[in-house]
Amino acid sequence: MLRNVVAGAVVAALVSTLAACALLRLPPPVRDPTLLASPTPSPSPTPAFAWANGSEYAVVIRKEERTLTVYHRSEQVKVYPIVLGIASYGPKVYQGDLRTPEGVYRISSKRPHARWSRFMLLSYPNDQDRDRYAMALTEGRVPIIDGHAPGIGGAVGIHGSDREDSNARGDDWTWGCISLLNQHVAELYDTIPIDTPVLILR
Repeated sequence: MLRNVVAGAVVAALVSTLAACALLRLPPPVRDPTLLASPTPSPSPTPAFAWANGSEYAVVIRKEERTLTVYHRSEQVKVYPIVLGIASYGPKVYQGDLRTPEGVYRISSKRPHARWSRFMLLSYPNDQDRDRYAMALTEGRVPIIDGHAPGIGGAVGIHGSDREDSNARGDDWTWGCISLLNQHVAELYDTIPIDTPVLILR
């Protein structure tokens, strides 16, 4: 009898403890996607901008959300809608895979463009891209075409569009570049200087 009483007390205490833990198990915070598209500057700089190395301007591209955000001294100042490479899922690995890179880059050069209004070249490939390509090559994930594997690729940049209807609909159409409406790319071109850091997120 005493054993049953003790066992019952232990079970009751265990249930009480588990119930208390359950009360403390709060659901994860839900991100409001509208915050990412808000032109309102963020209230204060954030230490997450260490990758920008103190640059006056920085650009963050969020592939999943199809946005390009401009920051000035770590404060958000502008958000633009974008479209990406046709095969937008995953980081770029090799030339012709139609993917947009992921990583930290810089604006290497800027120039007017007859077809796409403005073109800002990114410093792709970086060291991480080269490592990714070498691993893919070793693992046989780079296709062999006519007896040769394509290279890592290049000439990836931010530019305007000669098919603005596709941009307006959000249809990805590039070979790996980031495309904006021409009005938006002109604003961006006039705002950010060469060597501006660009972070491209999944």
